[in-house]
Amino acid sequence: MPSAPAADLIRDLLSAYRLSATVYPEVNRCGTWNLGASGARKCAFHLVARGACWMQLRCQPPVLLEAGDLALLPRNAWHSLGGSPDAASITCGNFEFNDARGNPILEALPDVVIVRAREPAERKRIADLGALLGAEAATRRPGDSVVLEKLVELLLALALRGHLESPEEKRGFLATLADPRVGRALAAIHREPERNWRIGTLAALAGMSRSSFAGAFSVGVGLPPMQYLAEWRMRRAAALLKDRRNSIGAIAARLGYRSEAAFRRAFKRVEGIAPGALRAAAAKTA
Repeated sequence: MPSAPAADLIRDLLSAYRLSATVYPEVNRCGTWNLGASGARKCAFHLVARGACWMQLRCQPPVLLEAGDLALLPRNAWHSLGGSPDAASITCGNFEFNDARGNPILEALPDVVIVRAREPAERKRIADLGALLGAEAATRRPGDSVVLEKLVELLLALALRGHLESPEEKRGFLATLADPRVGRALAAIHREPERNWRIGTLAALAGMSRSSFAGAFSVGVGLPPMQYLAEWRMRRAAALLKDRRNSIGAIAARLGYRSEAAFRRAFKRVEGIAPGALRAAAAKTA
């Protein structure tokens, strides 16, 4: 099972990145058939509700997907699905995060993550999730896009949990989560972004020298600690700005800035847009 700090970090990151999703209702197939997908910078997924099918990635042997199995392709690598002796019922879709800088969790995943439903109860949960996804995709009702996005977030959380629990070697951000030393510092940044963190304080929390900590953090996370802190604060700020009940001054204080002016400068430096402009743009798309 993922550690509590790792689970908290994954929750924080998924909530900080808004996603938009497209889901295709459950499709029933039998006999000889083939579907291909590739290329778009979107995450693809296939959830087998009933039956079985073969999935083929380029230069890799085919893999059999059975009822209850979930396949997630974080970068939509070239792949195809093909018929097996059994009929198959599959819910497919794709999603993307509305952040041009990308998502560090997805970037740390392999080309495909397959979550196997080993127990009957687990297969039923995944089948129920697929049925909900398919039903929402097949109908047009008020709020259906919001419901779809939340269901796809749940599906992504299942895939992440399955990958973290697997013996497969972790890389990038997920390897950092598995390092209890750097993980402690990363969790502290997420827990208290408003705190006046310094490299020395974070290194002490990790039980490492300043240079060792800075190097390990930068390699694993992809950013130096202070830059990551600044960007995480601004992602939190961007989420808070979408709620007009939060004044810009209150957001600045909540994130540890001594003045609203200092917060405005930092926000524009990181996000490339003023806080008020982002709030106005969010209001137009709401």
